[in-house]
Amino acid sequence: MSKIVEVVRGTDELGQMEEFTWDLFPTVDPRKTTHLTTNGLPNVGTRIFPGMIIVGKIGKTRAYDASRQPTALEIQGLPFDELRSRYGIMWKDSSLYADSRTTGIVKEAYLEDEGMNQRAVVVLDDSAG
Repeated sequence: MSKIVEVVRGTDELGQMEEFTWDLFPTVDPRKTTHLTTNGLPNVGTRIFPGMIIVGKIGKTRAYDASRQPTALEIQGLPFDELRSRYGIMWKDSSLYADSRTTGIVKEAYLEDEGMNQRAVVVLDDSAG
């Protein structure tokens, strides 16, 4: 049996469009996004378990400051938790996370344009226990 999950791209605290992406750094540990494509959708064939990201989505907060970004040296040298505590407040993770009702194997994942906006659609096969 298939289950369809849909996520609409909204606006962030600055009134800008949120972004569908795998790059949720520094709010989410990069090891938790390896199953996502560049546009934030899961790869077809991925088995989604509770707690996993189904659709990656991020936006800026009012604390965003373009002049205060982590340096390459910090990104490579600091532990993730330290980077998140220093810079994570500038972004909000708006991703859709799986719960016990939204699990299964990804059959399809695509973006649909809705006028000026986009919607992410993920089709899960939940019969493959």
